[in-house]
Amino acid sequence: MAKPATRFVLKRLNWAESYDGTMERQPGARNVASFDTFDAADAERVTRENACREVVNPFACGAGVYFWTHLDEPRLRDWLMDHGVDPPNPKKGGATDWAGWWKKGHAKLSAEKRHAVWEALDKVRFYAVVEEPVRPVGYAVVHINWQYNDETYDAHPDQSEVMQVFRTRERAEKECADSNDIARDLWADIVDESDEFAGDYETEDEYAMFDMRDRVRRQRGLLGSQKLNKGEGVFRLVKDTPFYEVIEVPLEGLE
Repeated sequence: MAKPATRFVLKRLNWAESYDGTMERQPGARNVASFDTFDAADAERVTRENACREVVNPFACGAGVYFWTHLDEPRLRDWLMDHGVDPPNPKKGGATDWAGWWKKGHAKLSAEKRHAVWEALDKVRFYAVVEEPVRPVGYAVVHINWQYNDETYDAHPDQSEVMQVFRTRERAEKECADSNDIARDLWADIVDESDEFAGDYETEDEYAMFDMRDRVRRQRGLLGSQKLNKGEGVFRLVKDTPFYEVIEVPLEGLE
């Protein structure tokens, strides 16, 4: 029997950001691209990984040494010193402000020394290459989970309900547009779109009734200081707000 055809899939690992700037690795990954060879996929992984390292504080990616590396703290310190990097001194009580040390001083380190730090922190990775069977792709229409937040609505960064799956993007986009039209008619009867309190807010972003910036950032894999464009991901009016969207999904058992 012939060996099933495979592809090398580049996946973006799922990191969630908190409002204080810390990050937490969560289950799951998003497919970014696929390649015929491992070398091609890994070259793209390295490029994207390096881009993340330019904007992310690795010591903010988890609550302590266990979340960053397979080394314990004494061995981490030894590794850094062996590579010419002076680690931060513990404070009174024994705790070390690793994140503050990196934020304050990483720009002063040479590229080789920064690379050595990241090499030691082997649990802080943002992309991976996985060899998988070749599968057809489908297009799912998903319902966005809008959650009420006191006065406005926030889109959940990850959660969606799959409504239908299509073999072509055109059919999925048509169903998505029709579903959005219906949803907007329903929401228009619920949401107060008056400008009565607009003067209480400094910017239109703050006054927006619907906010999906966290969701858009997660979909694009934006991290650290990477930002959306001004006004992107926020909607004041129901008529402009997406309640459904289309995502690609692998289809199992189909040719």
